[in-house]
Amino acid sequence: MEKSANDRLLELLDIAVEKHGSMAEIHRLTGISNANLTYWKQRNRSPRLNEFSKILDLLGCKILLPEELPDYADIPKVSAKAGAGSSLITDAEVAGYYAFRRQFLTRMGISERKAVLLDVIGDSMSPLLKNGDTILVDQGKRDLYEGFIYLIGLGDELLVKRLHRHAKGWTLISQNPGYPPVTLDETDSESLRVYGRVMWSGHVFPS
Repeated sequence: MEKSANDRLLELLDIAVEKHGSMAEIHRLTGISNANLTYWKQRNRSPRLNEFSKILDLLGCKILLPEELPDYADIPKVSAKAGAGSSLITDAEVAGYYAFRRQFLTRMGISERKAVLLDVIGDSMSPLLKNGDTILVDQGKRDLYEGFIYLIGLGDELLVKRLHRHAKGWTLISQNPGYPPVTLDETDSESLRVYGRVMWSGHVFPS
């Protein structure tokens, strides 16, 4: 059952008591009467927001009205893996959704409706993109431009590479100097599938 707003407020009172040690200390710090604190603690009375604001101040909390909440977009994350090296994992099944601020997406020029997240496997783009990192790909940006990083398909492989143009096509560049560039001729370049430009990455530090 979903908790009410009152239940959530009273949970904050429990947190304040645990943090500061006692109801008496909460009374000392806020000036709220012991009687009111006891009624609230025992769930015998619901606090008024103007009364409870001192508890919020004590915890450094703020209540936001719906119109004050940041505007978020849910970006799908797919099960496919982008090979920072090479990958044969191309499952497009949605594994979950992650919230990004629309203000951030707009500022970065990312299309909300065409954005997708997926994980990186391999180390050829390390240290920029490490094994297990998540990348955001804008599938609306499929035109190739010199020096940008793209999610591409080549044969059966799903790759994430920086692209450089040469006289007869494109060269796939790895960030890791241990991986040599892959030069595509005209025929290979024509078979290159571009899924979108990598616009963001998130790294989870190992435990």
